[in-house]
This record gives sequence, structure tokens and C-alpha cells, in this order.
Amino acid sequence: MSSTVEPSEASVSPGALDDFLADAARILGSANVIRTERECRLYSTDFSEVELATAAAIVRPHSTGDVVALVKAANRHRVPLAPRGGGMSYTLGYVPARPGMVLLDMTAMNRILEINVEDLRVTVEPGVTWKQLHEALRPTGYYVPFVGTFSGERATVGGGLGNNAVGHGGTDIGEHLLGMEVVLPDGRVLQTGARAHAPREPIVRGYGPDFTGVFVHDAGAFGIKTQASFRLVRRPRATAYRTYGFSSEETLVKAICAAARLGTATEIFSFGEYHHRLFAGQPKPPPTEAAALAKAVLANAPSRMRGLMHLGTLARGMRFLLRWPYSLTVTVDSHSVRGADECAREIDRVMQGLGGRRLPPSLGIALRAQPFFRIGTLMVGLDGASSFPSNFSVPLSRAQELVAEARAFFEENAGEMRRHGVYVATIFISWKGIFGMEPIIFWPDRLNALRFETALPQIREAFGGQQARPETRAYAVDLRRRLVDRLQHLAPAHFQIGKFYPYREAVAGHAGWDLIGDFKKRLDPAGLINPGALGL
Repeated sequence: MSSTVEPSEASVSPGALDDFLADAARILGSANVIRTERECRLYSTDFSEVELATAAAIVRPHSTGDVVALVKAANRHRVPLAPRGGGMSYTLGYVPARPGMVLLDMTAMNRILEINVEDLRVTVEPGVTWKQLHEALRPTGYYVPFVGTFSGERATVGGGLGNNAVGHGGTDIGEHLLGMEVVLPDGRVLQTGARAHAPREPIVRGYGPDFTGVFVHDAGAFGIKTQASFRLVRRPRATAYRTYGFSSEETLVKAICAAARLGTATEIFSFGEYHHRLFAGQPKPPPTEAAALAKAVLANAPSRMRGLMHLGTLARGMRFLLRWPYSLTVTVDSHSVRGADECAREIDRVMQGLGGRRLPPSLGIALRAQPFFRIGTLMVGLDGASSFPSNFSVPLSRAQELVAEARAFFEENAGEMRRHGVYVATIFISWKGIFGMEPIIFWPDRLNALRFETALPQIREAFGGQQARPETRAYAVDLRRRLVDRLQHLAPAHFQIGKFYPYREAVAGHAGWDLIGDFKKRLDPAGLINPGALGL
């Protein structure tokens, strides 16, 4: 089973491309039309290490009107387009599948259009980052319960919606989504959900048929998202934090599922030895960063005393994690300290009954205060290795089977992995009755253009000159593809389908796939909007 789209031979005539770019320059101004080889290669690169085609140009819209005009021009000249957000894809999401494709850099559409506490809603443009939204909402006392992805320092709301992103908050990205504004492939503007009948005052998403879900996790195949409105929720007044150490992976998985079935935890996530070394080895932050962290910890606490206790916990560092092969962190939100603590004590009893050792809850406290990882540390390993994750989600009852099958796969490949210097670190997460597994494959190699561009200065200095290892890179790419294929008999769901996961094979033969194909043909008969996405 193939799980990666193949590059298309279809191309755009030079004359048609030049005419489109001339139109784009008139619409946007020449400064927002980029054709340099370096920029086109950078913007066409993601973390998948699979090369398809290079964008012919990048265009940077600043408004819905710009997007409408660009899409209409693309139709006139038959030039394919794909939206690109923060560039955090590891599944070929925006990577051109055809020569002559033009990327829409959506990061200039980064305005928070409305924060309305009275009516409990927020409306944003697609280039707003999750960190930007989080910080804008923090003073209001309200938030969107899907707080954002670990990469939310750079990852955008539009990209998250197109990929059905998973992250902080213990909820789905669409659960509090009221509706979206989408520019369709023919240039028409569609308002979905609650925005359909009241774009400026969205309130009821289900007033008649709701098209919102069709454009969530569409990988940008059905249109260009230009606005999104979310329901705001009052922030919890209290949070209890727990971390437990476990000695075996099997027991850890039992504990994750047990915590999920209790139904009281907001977030449940687990790390292993690699990430323990990462967290334990974090240098002391500069004074300004330390002050910002302390301020956020105190702001999250229900009282100054509790906040000072949390700061004391953080001051101890995280070296204690090095004594454990696995850790499980749980957060419990409530509108009272008593409520949060009571639920946490119940979780204590269950975890300790499964052999978990209660540890200082430093990780939960730190991630709640500063939920977004530095981008420069996410896709480059501690030793300068390149990396990419895969994700698999199954029912709680299939968790042990999924983990055991993945473990067996890596054990079978251990010899070749050692020969190539390849290793794996796995994160587990659970939310809303779902068990999620994210194996991250690391391999020694040069930093590709995107890794280098997003790396911290000290990482560039230390590892930016590493030798290219094309054979090892090819092995890592193949290992990842074979892992996805190996686990397909368990029917896992995947987030960030892009052009990588075998979505077409998973749903082929069902009426749903036929309807998706018909919908794409109806909206985009020429196949100009992100061709190859979703396997279309």
C-alpha cells in the first residue's frame, strides 16, 4: 500500500504562469509576489523529506478580497494554487504536487478581527498563530478550549483547521468552531455554520445544513480559509497538576486509558526517555523569559500561595524524570480548587493502583504556563538529528494492540536502524475517549532548508554544517512509510492527512469517498486547488 502521493507530470505553460503572476502583482503589489529560487525552494519544503515539485512562485494575500482576486486569476490562466500557513507540515500538506504551482502564503492575513466577551466569540484570519490567539485572549479571562498545537508559536489557525490539529486543551479543534469564511475554487465566498446566516454575529452553527465540517481536515483541497469564528469559554479558576512515573510501556498504556475513562482529566499525555533528557537538560532561561514564565504560572494559579508553590516545584528542575523510562502527566481543570483537587485525588488512587509513582508535576505546570514549544527544538534532535512524527488514533480498547504492533515493527527493524543511526521516541496522548500515539523517527543528516530556517541560532551553529546522508534519509522515509502501512489493519485515524496518509485507501468503496470526489469535481473541476491533497 502506498501512503504518499506521487508527483504529477502535469504542468503550466510559461505564458500562462507569467500572465497569472502579472495579475497577482497588480492585485497585491510586486513586493508580495516572490519568485527567487531560494524562497520558492524553502516554501516548497516541509519536514517530510519527500520531494515532489518546487513552487513557481509565492504570493502573499492580505485580505479576503485579495484571495478572491487571486483564485479568479488562477482560473483564468489555469494555474494551480495551494495555501501555506506556518509551514509546520510533515505530510506534504502544501508541497506542490505539480510543476508550475503557486503557493499562497497566508501569514500576512494575521489579524484578530474581533474578541467579543459579551457574546462569547472570537473571529480571526487564518494566519493568526495559536500563540498569538492565546496571548490576546489571556487578559479577558476567556479562551478557546482548543488552545493550540505544541508548534503553536508558528503554526496557524488556518493550518490547524485544514489539518484537524491535535494539541493542548483536551478537545477537538472543531468543537467550539462556530463557522468559517472560505473562498471556493471558483472565487465565490462561502460562509459556513453559524456564519451562513449571520457572518458578523454567528451564534447557532446548526441552523440548517452545516458545511463547516467539510472544510475541517480538507488539507486545503476544497477552498481557501479566510476567517474562522470560535466560541469563547470562561477559563477554569483552578487546575490540579499530576505527573506519575511508570516502569513499563504496557502499564503506562493501561494508566492512560484508565485516566481517560475516569472522564475528569482535561489533558493526558506521556513522554519517554528521549523527551525526559530533553526536558531535564533545558538550560536556565534568561531573566526576561524566567520572569514571563513566573508571571504566567502565577496568573494560572487560583491563589498567590498556590502559584508560589508551583514556582517552587519548577525551581527544582526536571532531572527527576531521568530516573523513569515513562512519565504520564495529567491536568484537571475546575471552577473551584476543591473540585480540581478531588478529581486529582481520584486519579492518584487509580494511577498508584497501577504502579505509578507520583512525581513533581513540573511538566504540567510549565506547559500550561507556556504551552508552545520553541520551534527550533521541535524538528531537530538533541544530537542534531533530523526528525519527523507520524500519528495514529484508535479507541481505548485498541490501545495496547496499537502500541504492541508498533513496538514489534521497530524491534523487527532494530538492526538496520542501528546501522543507519536511526532511533525513535514516542509520545502518547488521550482526549475524548481517543488513544493517540506519535512515534517520532530521528536520523543523522544535514538540516533541510526548513529545519535550518526554523532552528535556534545555537542549533544552526552546532549542526548547520552537518554532512548530507541521502541513504540514511531514504531509509528513514521508507521506515516511516512502512510503519504507516503496517498499522493500517487496525484502522487508525490520522491527523494532518496532507498528501501522505492513505485516506483514499481507508475510505475507498464507501459512499463517502464517492461523495468527496463528486464534491471536489463540483467545486474544482479543473483541479486547481492543492491537487493531490487527500489523495484527490
